[in-house]
Amino acid sequence: MTLSRRLAAGLAVVALVASAPAALAGNPFAKSTTTAGGYQTWDSDLIDVEQVPQTGAGVYIAVLDTGLAPNWTDYFPKERVRTDLGTGFEQQVNFKAATDGKDPCGVEVEKGQLHQTSWVGSRGSTHGTHVTSTILGYSYASNFDALAGFPLPAIQVRGIAPDATVIPVKVLADYQVPALPQCPDPALQKQGLVVFGTDEMVAAGIRYVTSLKQGVLAGSPVVINMSLGGPELAQVEKDAIDGAIAAGVIIVASAGNEGAAGMGFPGAYAPVISVGSAGWDREWLDDPLVKVAPANGSRYRMWWLQNTLGNGTAGTLEPPLHPRSGEVLDPTPVDQVYVSDFSSRELAGQDLDVLAPGSWVRGPFPGDGNYAHLPWWSRGIGDIVGGNPGNFYYVGGTSMASPHVASLAALALQKDSTLTPAQMETLLESTATAIPAGTTQVWDISPTPAWYTLTWGADATGSGLVNAKALITAVP
Repeated sequence: MTLSRRLAAGLAVVALVASAPAALAGNPFAKSTTTAGGYQTWDSDLIDVEQVPQTGAGVYIAVLDTGLAPNWTDYFPKERVRTDLGTGFEQQVNFKAATDGKDPCGVEVEKGQLHQTSWVGSRGSTHGTHVTSTILGYSYASNFDALAGFPLPAIQVRGIAPDATVIPVKVLADYQVPALPQCPDPALQKQGLVVFGTDEMVAAGIRYVTSLKQGVLAGSPVVINMSLGGPELAQVEKDAIDGAIAAGVIIVASAGNEGAAGMGFPGAYAPVISVGSAGWDREWLDDPLVKVAPANGSRYRMWWLQNTLGNGTAGTLEPPLHPRSGEVLDPTPVDQVYVSDFSSRELAGQDLDVLAPGSWVRGPFPGDGNYAHLPWWSRGIGDIVGGNPGNFYYVGGTSMASPHVASLAALALQKDSTLTPAQMETLLESTATAIPAGTTQVWDISPTPAWYTLTWGADATGSGLVNAKALITAVP
């Protein structure tokens, strides 16, 4: 039996160690109900979110992913997550080394019964928590920033749709794969933990959200975000998607991280709004107006954060932030946008719709195989001196691009809740900023600090980079 793996489409997780932590006493945002007044970021500015008044109020976004980390209230306002509507689906999957002797890396799979479970995240990944942070925003303070010379106070980072309501639906779970000692791939020679979902799990999650739309959420606009994908579209998943769209649910999915190998499903399925990953060629630079290598020869750590609040007023973070930190010119210069090299290109028969920020998106990613870490608001420094992971990471992938578009759909639905899935796709595509095929240089330190050349063709861009201002203007 072949198992179609639905993998979370996150990529390139990087933690940058950086000097003395701020002393905090409890979570100062524990009673917050929104991040709408929080600090803006490069990715929200790249798509002009700061130029529209909508915040996603009244719209539900179901995040089909790994669920939320058990300590999700460290990051998100409680009122923005409907845990009473959250759920999960898991299927028993048994693995054993292939017995036919033909493939030393082969695995035989036996799938068992599907059952409903909790929305609380698995221990193998907090991918769904990071995805949700793009939508809702998050509370933030990092000892690593202080170590790097940026001792910021605790802040809230504004979400793309900070007043939307998230429904966590866990469709990706932890599984143990057997050791394959004869396999030449070192990664498969030892027993390991993988996080994925079966076609049946994903389909069950979609059907569940459809039942909400037809039941307790009847009359409310509903969006599904799926930052996941696989090599083919099983009939059970296709039927679930078709049923959801017929019920009026907007479905947004990542295009995949396979580059020239093509898109994954369900993103490649035409009725789904698919999202590729774009970046800003001023990432990591000291001054976005001057495209020169950082003065320290490495990276300006805080390039992702602006000293501007959600209402457009100046914040109080400077110093230490550099002038114009994270600020993208308005309108966004087309020649400052690139397509990520990992972002899946559109092959024949596939449908790539739009691009959104998916490179180096900052957010909570609390744990690497466990949750044994100190909260960001604690006085401890275990995340620096101990063996525990930190609370926040820069993550890149079409997984990160997809929730930007799901959030823009929520902004549009706040203005007109009657928009159909087909109308939403047309609006997003027709108002996107066209990104031509091109080549640019982007600063990075991997494998060594240098300018790296990125090139992309028309098969990588869809209709272009989404634009919140143009979208909201076009909504009736």
